[in-house]
Amino acid sequence: MNQHEESLGATEESITLYQSVVEKNPASYTPHLACQLGNLGIQLSNLNRDEESLGATEECITLYQSLVEKNPASYTPDLALQLGNLGIRLSNLNRHKGSLGATEESITLFRSLVSITLYRSLVEKNPASYTPYLAYFLGSLGIRLSNLNRHSESLGAAQESVALYRSLVERNPASYTPNLACQLGSLGIRLPNLNQHTESLDAAQESVTLYRSLVNKNPASYTPDLARELGNISVRLSNLNRHMESIGAAQESVTLYRSLVDKNPASYTPDLARELSNLGIQLSNSNRHVESLGVTQESFSLHEALVIENPALYSSKRDVARHHLEKCLLRRGQDTTLPDSA
Repeated sequence: MNQHEESLGATEESITLYQSVVEKNPASYTPHLACQLGNLGIQLSNLNRDEESLGATEECITLYQSLVEKNPASYTPDLALQLGNLGIRLSNLNRHKGSLGATEESITLFRSLVSITLYRSLVEKNPASYTPYLAYFLGSLGIRLSNLNRHSESLGAAQESVALYRSLVERNPASYTPNLACQLGSLGIRLPNLNQHTESLDAAQESVTLYRSLVNKNPASYTPDLARELGNISVRLSNLNRHMESIGAAQESVTLYRSLVDKNPASYTPDLARELSNLGIQLSNSNRHVESLGVTQESFSLHEALVIENPALYSSKRDVARHHLEKCLLRRGQDTTLPDSA
């Protein structure tokens, strides 16, 4: 049993106990039960048990809504937090199912908007306590809006999140620099949707700079983030036809992911496979076709192995890798017939 499962067992036992005492004294123990149900939702999500996580979070929200009716000053912050979490749970569940209907995503968006509205009112009363929550859920809102192709609004949410995190970093850099780095990376992804490629690169470069400083202090925690953002900046540079720099960033990303795979192959092999594919594309853009073929073959081989472990998750990604490999072989005048995939 791993640490997450042990923690889950303790929380489930706590909930069972609180449920028994709530029946006798709801006024005293309902807040405790609601809090533990919120914790349960987080722990189930960490174990990818998304249906159960959603159920626990919804039950938690129902309890907090009843508490807010009686004492809004005390429990509105908790309700806002859990509504924001519910938006994330719904998005995770739909994403893992592989399809995201407009109605389902609109519900997710509504939950996020309600949460943000509550947090804006709380920030007016107590900015020191609630600005971090508003910044976090604005970042999440940007993702929800992007999923609905509402790119201008998505960009606005991402920019506001970044602005809030900048103000938080000024007061407490140790606590909030990682959040700022993450949101700058997200902003870099949103900007190209509106053809703002130079601004996108600026955001990505700042994100990488921050992650480098974080890796210097704590490589175990932040190397994965740096590797991811280097892959992103490689794409941003390529969009501006800065191919040599793009290759350099992609190569560094691959090098970092190789080191991570050595320590934890289960967690990081998918990332390595993705970044090898990106490196192959960038090398091909610079007519370095021999090198491109080598890394693209490696990417395809890794994707083939991943499909064996989880065909539902990796089959489509393997097919994309296969297409890239066939293009590389064609450029080299080689046989593009590959063995049928399982």
